Amino acid sequence: MATYIVTVTSSDTVGIVHAVTGALHDQGGNILELSQTVMRNFFTIILAVEFPQPQDRAALQKAIASAGERFNLTVVVLEASSTPAAPAVPRGERFILTVLGADRPGNIRGIAGRLANRGVNIVDLHARTEGARFSLVMEAFLPPDLPPAEVRAELERFGKEQGLEAFVQHENIFLATSEPGPVRVSPAQIVAGGSQVPH
Repeated sequence: MATYIVTVTSSDTVGIVHAVTGALHDQGGNILELSQTVMRNFFTIILAVEFPQPQDRAALQKAIASAGERFNLTVVVLEASSTPAAPAVPRGERFILTVLGADRPGNIRGIAGRLANRGVNIVDLHARTEGARFSLVMEAFLPPDLPPAEVRAELERFGKEQGLEAFVQHENIFLATSEPGPVRVSPAQIVAGGSQVPH
């Protein structure tokens, strides 16, 4: 097996995901991971794709660009090792960090710097401003010996200076409180006289 990292950027237009994934499928690829976003009308997608045999990167890049010719795609194909190297930082446990508050220059740099000093590895990060409001959500691995309360306190100290609030939740707690799940609805109660009480 051979694995490649494919990135595609373009103006946001309906149908790009279909074109890119279709080209990869036609080339015999199996998508292992995919992340896509639109920022300021720029579409970007990154995929990890596995093939039974090594691919000519230039030919694969051309095939994807041709499939999405009407979108004027910018395509980059990089070879990924089939055996991932050992992580450069301790994996620890995954936490969800949320920061909300006033938009000020240096917010992201300040937050990232404080986390880096604690050995926290950021694996996914989304930040945006809406008017004067700043919001950031990230997934990060905390080192096993780093209590989440210390990270929270570190971010709170920074937040006081910048007008921000910080929240740190273990991944399991975040999922339990954020993901939709089935809701049990009890049967209607039958009261005297045969009428039903709505529930």
